Amino acid sequence: MTYQLEEPFFEEKGRITSQKEIGGGETQMTFSSNGTMKGNIEVTNTGDFVMVSKGNKETSAQGQGVVTIKDGNEKASYTFLQVGKTTEDGKPVLRGCAVWSTDSTGKLAFLDNMLSFFKVEVDENGNFSSKDRELN
Repeated sequence: MTYQLEEPFFEEKGRITSQKEIGGGETQMTFSSNGTMKGNIEVTNTGDFVMVSKGNKETSAQGQGVVTIKDGNEKASYTFLQVGKTTEDGKPVLRGCAVWSTDSTGKLAFLDNMLSFFKVEVDENGNFSSKDRELN
């Protein structure tokens, strides 16, 4: 059995909108972004996650989000797990997987029960870019 990652179906740019230390090396964060699904479906993405610092410039996180198409008529939700590492340049790079769910029968219907893998790059100001790919 062979698995491969498809071309990105979701590309976004956004920023961390808030962060709060909640103790025990954990930080609660919220984010917001704009992006495109399948190259032409404009969406917004909002969510939150709890990040755990593991020392050695490594992190892990668990969170959730909601993607809404620009006209507001369709939504999809997802939960995710991610791990992060800071590069030698001091930039965090995060990798993870997301499980998607939607009741949509329109443009976002393809997301229902999808498992995706993503990579996020974050700058020093909390701005990020991300790409999601489906496992096929």
